[in-house]
Amino acid sequence: MAKKTPLQIVKDEFGSKAALAEKVLGVLDRPEDDEDAQAFEHGVKTMSNTKLLRLWNAHQLVSSKFGSKAELVDAITKARFKGGNEDYARKLGTFTLPKLLDVARQHNLIKISELSR
Repeated sequence: MAKKTPLQIVKDEFGSKAALAEKVLGVLDRPEDDEDAQAFEHGVKTMSNTKLLRLWNAHQLVSSKFGSKAELVDAITKARFKGGNEDYARKLGTFTLPKLLDVARQHNLIKISELSR
């Protein structure tokens, strides 16, 4: 059986790209400014299916395995520095979820097979 394309996955699991974009918008941090928020929303709605799926899958993995982005940052910081490191944790807090998951993989907190869902 052939591997499904991103479009097929979106249609099978979410019904449409618009429905997936709305779900992704619901989990991302939006800018405070109205103009920036509108541009951000437009950017998400026009993203490729692949990028939308990557963001959605990253959110699902973080939610199920760590609970929240803050808890993931905490786990990575503790894996890297036994006593913790506030500056490192603050810097990690600025990363996107996919980038944080890559850092977590580097510290053996998750397996590569979990990332490729």
